[in-house]
Amino acid sequence: MIRIIDKTVLWIFGVLLVLKMDAAVLPVLVVLTALTMGACNIYFSNKKIVGGILAVYLLLCIVEPAFTYFLPLVFYDSAIFGLYWGGAGVLLLYPAKEMYGVWEVGLWTVTAMLSVIMAVKTKRLETLKTDMIHLRDASTELNLLMTQRNRELMEKQDSEVHVATLRERNRIAREIHDNVGHMLSRSILQIGALSTVYKEDPIHQQLVSVNETLNTAMNNIRESVHDLHDDSIDLKQAILEATKEMRKDYQVHLEYDMAEPIPRKVKYCFIATVKEAMSNIVKHSNADKVEIILREHPAFYQLCIEDNGQGAKINNTDTGIGLVNMKDRVEALHGTLHINTEKGFRILISIRKTEEEVCEQ
Repeated sequence: MIRIIDKTVLWIFGVLLVLKMDAAVLPVLVVLTALTMGACNIYFSNKKIVGGILAVYLLLCIVEPAFTYFLPLVFYDSAIFGLYWGGAGVLLLYPAKEMYGVWEVGLWTVTAMLSVIMAVKTKRLETLKTDMIHLRDASTELNLLMTQRNRELMEKQDSEVHVATLRERNRIAREIHDNVGHMLSRSILQIGALSTVYKEDPIHQQLVSVNETLNTAMNNIRESVHDLHDDSIDLKQAILEATKEMRKDYQVHLEYDMAEPIPRKVKYCFIATVKEAMSNIVKHSNADKVEIILREHPAFYQLCIEDNGQGAKINNTDTGIGLVNMKDRVEALHGTLHINTEKGFRILISIRKTEEEVCEQ
């Protein structure tokens, strides 16, 4: 936009010089040619193309001296594009000296000086604008990078907190099992022995009551320990551990898209299935790539295990203990198991969520 304004000003000064010509066609031709040259040099940014246009215009100045009225436009573009040889056009004024009076020379000189000043100013403004754009882009890119790193750091911290929480739950479960559980077991045995020795009431009845209370407490603690232990199982980490050995000889890709909490039975089913599938791949498949996908949908959990082996076959009479156990686990959770051998060996398990799980979402 700045170039258009600058060239418009220079073109108007040139028109003032052309107005003193007496001819009818030549002034119009000169004005339109200068206007076309100025517009083309705004449109084209290629230095060679602009240089060619300026060279053609200088040739026109040699052929027809009237074109020298718009030489300041040539000087402007020469300074903008660094084509300083265009300044040699000033030498073309000598052959055209008869066309210039005193005031024409003065106006032309002012216009030529103004064109150089405008070009220098505009070039600096464009350089500053380009630098500002680069700085803005660099700043935006840096902000995006920092945002991404902060997000990754937060995810890493959340993951570390989650793992630490699971480890603490596991530790608490072990301590309750090893300490409180053992003491309760010893107390139950002691009360049982005392109730055997003392048969008379009311002591016997009181010992039986205490024994029942201790057994109830023992059962409650056992359930709590199991719940803590089950909650401390990280399904993704367990899958990674189950495929750790496979990664030495196979390309194993894990895609995990499941949110906590995951039911204990679903965890055990998926972990057991992955272990059995890895064992079968090692024993029966000639694959070298394995893909494991765990995904949670609004109404069901899904596990897909697929390899790129060839020639694997399975039929309805296949009663391998691994596949039977896999099928039993899935059916116990009211899920479905599909096995496909068209392109490699593929196991697809879908387990429906309970109504409580669906309502909690």
